Amino acid sequence: MTGDRDERALIAEWREILAVHARTACEIDRELHPYGLGASDFEVLDVLAGGDAEDGCTFRVQELADRVHLSQSALSRLVARLEKEGLVDRGICSEDRRGVRVAITEAGRARYDQARPSHRAVLERMLPKGDLVKG
Repeated sequence: MTGDRDERALIAEWREILAVHARTACEIDRELHPYGLGASDFEVLDVLAGGDAEDGCTFRVQELADRVHLSQSALSRLVARLEKEGLVDRGICSEDRRGVRVAITEAGRARYDQARPSHRAVLERMLPKGDLVKG
């Protein structure tokens, strides 16, 4: 194996990343439960609330899937649930009638704004200060 790290160190680092992710995701789920959200729900709302889509307000389902690291089918089920709760709207893409766009609703933005401080507090508490994000 080439590089600065040997195989054992590489695998140990990978497993630590997985462990930090698992602990953090569980803590986020626990903290967001009172808001009726899970970690993936919040991630979708977080991306939508950021509004940095091509048109500034909505995302294609595939764009969302890429950003929240879910399969398109898992994301479609999640978006359907969020839509049923009134937190997002889905619509047909004007530029491609086969595509679906998703946008956050006012209710979704309000729920996101309520949950955001708890989410960010978990990240502050659980994530190592820059140790895992390099280069």
